Amino acid sequence: MTPPAGVDPARRRELAPVALAWLRRTGGRVGPDGRALGRVVGYFVVTRLALFIVAACAIRLLPAPNQVRIEAYLGRNPSLTTWVRWDAWWYVSVIERGYWFDPEGQSNVAFFPVFPLLMRLVMTVVDNAVVAGLLLANVAALAGVLAFWGWVRDAANAETADRATRWLLVYPFSFFFHTIYAESTFFLFATLALWAAGRRRWGWAGLCGLVAAGTRPWGIGLSVACAWGLWSDRRRGQPLRVAPVAAILLPAVGLGAYLAYLWLAFGDPLAFWHAHAVGWKVRPDWSASGYWRGLYRAVTTLPRVESYVQLLATLRLPLAALAIALSVAAYRRLSPMAGLYSGLVVGAAILLASDSFGRELLAAPPAFAAAGLAAGDGALPESLRLLSFCLLMIFLFALATGHFVS
Repeated sequence: MTPPAGVDPARRRELAPVALAWLRRTGGRVGPDGRALGRVVGYFVVTRLALFIVAACAIRLLPAPNQVRIEAYLGRNPSLTTWVRWDAWWYVSVIERGYWFDPEGQSNVAFFPVFPLLMRLVMTVVDNAVVAGLLLANVAALAGVLAFWGWVRDAANAETADRATRWLLVYPFSFFFHTIYAESTFFLFATLALWAAGRRRWGWAGLCGLVAAGTRPWGIGLSVACAWGLWSDRRRGQPLRVAPVAAILLPAVGLGAYLAYLWLAFGDPLAFWHAHAVGWKVRPDWSASGYWRGLYRAVTTLPRVESYVQLLATLRLPLAALAIALSVAAYRRLSPMAGLYSGLVVGAAILLASDSFGRELLAAPPAFAAAGLAAGDGALPESLRLLSFCLLMIFLFALATGHFVS
């Protein structure tokens, strides 16, 4: 019988030991960091798969009405349509109609431009605004989790990074990473900016800060964090250079560019804020009365939880207290820049967005990093992570069935 064409058997026998040696060398190169990253990807896949299964089951068990135009984008696919709720349609409206401003009501200038611009970029490959938004949010979520692990690994160690990533993935409001919201994109670029600033790669820190500030207004806090880093370097006698100054200015440029557009287009550079104030009744609560009322109820009576809204209200006070404590821990044990940035975001969310505080905390990666520092791997932390994961599933069920109110 004639042997098949190609490498002759004798030659294959010679190559076999070489291939085995190469595989051994390649396996050795993976190292502990590679295996740790593999675990992180595994955490992401398992928890996200659970989210998508719960959402798909929820919408079938308790059907909820969808936007009338959802079928034009996704057809009759409840497993996907359940992820397109509330603010998602405001981002889609930017793609459909561009920006508009209504001084007397809700308008889409409240939503910053980087996320819609990236959706436009994805639409060069996928000519569907909703699909592009879902793809962008989920890819940014995975990239953000990997960047977060890398940053915490550099700032602390691999064990802390592993724990912090698990806390992030079971956080009760992390499902916002997977709908057409800017949360995952902002988390990615804020984390990259903090990582670059920690390594004193100021140019990259400034560029990532610029994109973050064009994604959500909280990005301006990165300017303050970088200013602290520059001040610390100057105290140690390092010369003043252009790159760290640029890192301070670029997030302000990202925010300022949108303000300039609003001024030129609508004659009001603060149109985004006025849209929030008029359309969504967002105003500073200097008294923090909601938190004081929550504290009073917690001390005097057991809170009654009979709806998703009441559950959110019950969690608001302990979550705010925990976020403040984690920001302090990030300042003391991670880096002053990280703690300062986290404190600014948490303080602004308490002042301006107490009703959606759980979602706003996703803009503070250092708080989750500090959770990895503060909580180990014993029975109690694992029990708390399980409780957090259960709350995540409850709130996701509420989102899928149209009952979640933030």
